[in-house]
Amino acid sequence: MTVEEDLAFGPANLGLSYEEVMRRVERSYTDLKISELKDRKPFELSGGQKQSVSIGGVYAMLPKIIVFDEPTSMLDPIGKERVFSIVKDINKQYGITIVLVEHEMSEIVKHADKVIVMNKGQVYLQGSVEEVFSQVGKLQELGLEIPQSIELSMRLKEDHYIDKVLLTPAQVIEACSGFQPKTPAAAAAPAPAVKQAAAAGDGREPMREPIIEVSHLRHSYLGDHDDLKDVNLTINKGEFVAIIGQNGAGKTTLARHIIGLLKPDAGAITVNGRAIADRSVAELSREVGYVFQNPDEQIFTDSVEDELRFGPRNLNKGSEYTDGIVEEVLQDIGLHKYREVWPKYLSKGERQRLAMGSIITMEPDVVIVDEPTTGQDWRETLWIMDLLRKLNQKGKTIIIITHNMEIVTRYCNRVLVMSQGELILDGTPKEIFTRRDKLKEAYLRPTDITYIAQNIAFMPDDIISVDEFYQVFREMVG
Repeated sequence: MTVEEDLAFGPANLGLSYEEVMRRVERSYTDLKISELKDRKPFELSGGQKQSVSIGGVYAMLPKIIVFDEPTSMLDPIGKERVFSIVKDINKQYGITIVLVEHEMSEIVKHADKVIVMNKGQVYLQGSVEEVFSQVGKLQELGLEIPQSIELSMRLKEDHYIDKVLLTPAQVIEACSGFQPKTPAAAAAPAPAVKQAAAAGDGREPMREPIIEVSHLRHSYLGDHDDLKDVNLTINKGEFVAIIGQNGAGKTTLARHIIGLLKPDAGAITVNGRAIADRSVAELSREVGYVFQNPDEQIFTDSVEDELRFGPRNLNKGSEYTDGIVEEVLQDIGLHKYREVWPKYLSKGERQRLAMGSIITMEPDVVIVDEPTTGQDWRETLWIMDLLRKLNQKGKTIIIITHNMEIVTRYCNRVLVMSQGELILDGTPKEIFTRRDKLKEAYLRPTDITYIAQNIAFMPDDIISVDEFYQVFREMVG
């Protein structure tokens, strides 16, 4: 019933003494930095907090081998960093063998001793980090993400700035810092303009007509502290917005207020100019669609097609409309071959697409997606985000809650940063990722390419893509 009890469950069932069990429990929540959660009920925690607790429960048992299956998929960037640091520590300090199933290529590069690449049930590549990641072409064929440090160093190598592909941001920073800008003036000059179409949706300027207005919103789950603290916010029609922040910062809590699943303790929300306080969730669903972090929480029918039909049928859209939109969405989400399949037979990525499709068929003005890419490989991630961009290009307002900073810079034209229930930053990706002080306060860090630029003296600190870095670098050093 409490996090502390949950951490104690494993070692207690090993038959250890009470004193040893509690010693391990204390070490577990101290090392994972979740001491403040020990008296909380696990079912009240955010997805990322639950993930930290589940890791802590296994860690407390100190087995000889720990298999981690996507251990950081729901964690914020600093949380990911902390977990990987802990995994490394328990590997070295206690001699525990770590087997890590992971899509975060940049973390694999930094931490792994050996890499095994699987494809269609077989070992496709294996070897040291250097051996595997030097075969970039083969990795790209499988649709795997290439870390930004490697992508950049490949381009630098091709143009003979460096003589080998570098793996980590630290290696790239060291290599690039050895160059000098052509003139002192070049270093002081503003960076050349680089078109960032992907970072601003399709390049369109969103309309300045408000669609969601949040005024002095407050909410508390337990009554002893505010989970949302006087949040004020206006989102305009046609924007592509990311809400980012550490686990428990209030991101999902804010989103669930917008769709009426939670009622505020104080403050007000309007959607399309109408207050939502007295409107039902069913009524709001005509205007605001919400895709849960876990698609299994909202998929419940016997076939893919029935799942897509459920929404428009209950909105009394009519059979002609419903037939047309279901066929269109089946194609858009790539599940037309599975129309009669029971949704539970689909992969996680396919179920995520189905959950999104079930919202899209209702044609709401706003689509909110909580962690759209959790547990997805890079190919699936881009597939889902391109689908959201397509909706945005049709005029829909898109709001995503995410820990993936790279998709924020690729797709969103506005970023909201939350910390401890407060909205602390609001701006474009370029504006947000230069605010290192505030990002640190929110337990966030920029993408590797921004981090690299910010640690090279002559490079501007608002670079958000490999293309932009490379163009600016060539302008600077010739």
